[in-house]
Amino acid sequence: MRIDYEKRFQEFCRILPEEAEKAGLTLKAYLLTKEEDIHYLSGFRGDSTWLLAGPDCRILLTDSRYTEQALQQAPGWEVRESRLITGAAEIAAGKGPGCLGYDPLSLNVATYRRLHEELVNAGVRPEEAMAAMASPTVRMRRIKDQAELELIGKACSIADQALEEVLPLLKPGITEKRLAAELEYRMALLGSEGPSFPTIVASGLRGALPHGLAGEKLLKKGDMVTIDFGAVYQGYHSDMTRTFILGKPKPLQKDRYLAVLAAQEAALAALAPGKALREIDAVARNYLKEIGLDRYFGHGLGHSLGLEIHEEPRFSPLAPQEFLAPGMVMTVEPGIYLPEWGGLRIEDTCVITEKTCRFLTKFTKALDEITMV
Repeated sequence: MRIDYEKRFQEFCRILPEEAEKAGLTLKAYLLTKEEDIHYLSGFRGDSTWLLAGPDCRILLTDSRYTEQALQQAPGWEVRESRLITGAAEIAAGKGPGCLGYDPLSLNVATYRRLHEELVNAGVRPEEAMAAMASPTVRMRRIKDQAELELIGKACSIADQALEEVLPLLKPGITEKRLAAELEYRMALLGSEGPSFPTIVASGLRGALPHGLAGEKLLKKGDMVTIDFGAVYQGYHSDMTRTFILGKPKPLQKDRYLAVLAAQEAALAALAPGKALREIDAVARNYLKEIGLDRYFGHGLGHSLGLEIHEEPRFSPLAPQEFLAPGMVMTVEPGIYLPEWGGLRIEDTCVITEKTCRFLTKFTKALDEITMV
């Protein structure tokens, strides 16, 4: 599972001039401030760090807390101890013509203004100091390389095993919060660095809350229990949702569970390179529409993940005209939520292959196996 950071940097340097030309810009270097992008491009996993990157610039700025760590984790980079803003301005001002590119979604306004002022004070013309442009890492991170797929797969297998281990606790009388804590603890014992996000356990009527965090509610016989969770392994996330039934399913529980499962399976069967994101979302949404449940499905069908739990692209009716490609990792997670009844969701993480998809999460979804009697 060795990541080739040198290959990533060279690809970044190849893409950067292309993207700058499309935007009508001349860049002297690009500033990366987002921790996940810094990890992706250099291997460094601390905070309080910036990268200045480009064909003739490969500098990691940090402070004394992280110098040694940076030297170990990012050996291909020139590591400089410096205050971030003054250091970046000094380096960029000395790089010749062109602007310093930056991601406007990652650099807040206050920091932008201070950095711009420092560049102007260093002699850079105000109109040439900085230029907003999406980072090449946005494009690069959409497609996962083999090392990333192995790391995400490991995170998924940790989650699968941890859920299997907590099943004996999934019964009336335990609190949602205790169940979530047990699940996160077991993931940690299996090698997770932490949960991908605060674990969701929503039972009974609370199942109508798509992101209902685990609370003090006791699980009761007859409850449906939605558990949405993930592990993190070497920085990479997993994501899976299963909904269980405590006791023999009531007819409506059975019918609605099987409907959501069928909607998910239809969307999963449609996954293939070249398929439009909106088209995949529509497969599940239209299935639920045929049986009158689509109005209870208010979110997108899924999202990519990797170094972040929510990445681009996404399955949604509002998705841009973008198409699946081999190496994309996507979740497929239809759900229905009715305040007077409860709710349920079923989610898997998959990787798009040359012809279809491969499951990374593998825990059972069969009705008889998610029924806890």
